[in-house]
Amino acid sequence: MKSQYVVFVGPNQATLAEEELSPESLRPGEALIRSQYSIVSSGTEGAGFTDLVREMPNLQDMRLGYPRRTGYGNLGEVVAVGPNTPLARVGDRVLTFSKHGSYVLANAGVRDYEQNPHYFGRPFALPVPADMDGKRAVATRMAGVSITALRSSSVRPGDRVVVIGLGLVGNFAAQLFQIAGARVLGLDVSARRLEIARACGVAEVLDSGAGDPVAAVREWSGDGGGAEVVVEAIGRSELVMQAVEMTRRFGETILLGSPRARVTADVTPMLTRIHILAIRMIGALEWTYPVPADSERAPVTIERNYQQILGWIQAGRLVVDPLISHVLSPGQAQAAYDGLTNRKDEYSAVVFDWSRL
Repeated sequence: MKSQYVVFVGPNQATLAEEELSPESLRPGEALIRSQYSIVSSGTEGAGFTDLVREMPNLQDMRLGYPRRTGYGNLGEVVAVGPNTPLARVGDRVLTFSKHGSYVLANAGVRDYEQNPHYFGRPFALPVPADMDGKRAVATRMAGVSITALRSSSVRPGDRVVVIGLGLVGNFAAQLFQIAGARVLGLDVSARRLEIARACGVAEVLDSGAGDPVAAVREWSGDGGGAEVVVEAIGRSELVMQAVEMTRRFGETILLGSPRARVTADVTPMLTRIHILAIRMIGALEWTYPVPADSERAPVTIERNYQQILGWIQAGRLVVDPLISHVLSPGQAQAAYDGLTNRKDEYSAVVFDWSRL
């Protein structure tokens, strides 16, 4: 069968391409999925779209040429499976880490992937109720990125938490810390993102471009000391330094966003504050945790995180709808990525509806 997929063919150029997929040639652990929806990660995919990803020091040795496929959050129906595929059956509706495509392949069974010569991704296929709104369900993928900030922290009910950046990932992080019982302040320079955060139930927000955000956070804390937890959810190194200034003694600065662009700065003041105030700086990359739910070595797994998030979305505790600004045909991929990159006040989150192709 023919499948169309989203691909970057050069910097700031997104289009559709076509490939042939055969249900008869699936490898062990593979599932073939007919896509319903897929969600765009404006941070990670945006860095691929603009080629900012090439500036990341830890990716210098990777092959980053073109054409370059993209996407990692897909919801669809399983139409065929290969042998030894315990995580998916034909007819299942599942959320996977697959790329944007009308039909996609997902790893639904190969757990010993380091030893498997046909490794094609982490094994994951989360069952999704057939009657759940797919546009909400697929957002579980991005909330799964956000929950790592909460899991990495030692937050307690009543703690003060600041989230810098209220895009898709930051907004979900702010909501998740509120669910955990924290008092949350969300910061952003965009009036639109502040408005969306309020619509999602984030109780306190602040325009960080209207004055000195560090002074504002310290005043908000009530005693001038700052917050117990400060989350940098954008991936800008200069904001990490700012986050440390907002963090109180024995507090935690959490790097949820992935720093990409190089910044030249004097880091000694930041390191001095970390040292003197015993601040902990914590990396919160999602893949800190193992994927499978049956891991005996980790009390927290990505699969358990996603099961919890999906339940919260279904129950209305984690709010999605105000965040989804555009539901587009995959044929509008160029407009989607251009909007998320250059029209951030208008484009907050994009979901591709594969039925519109």
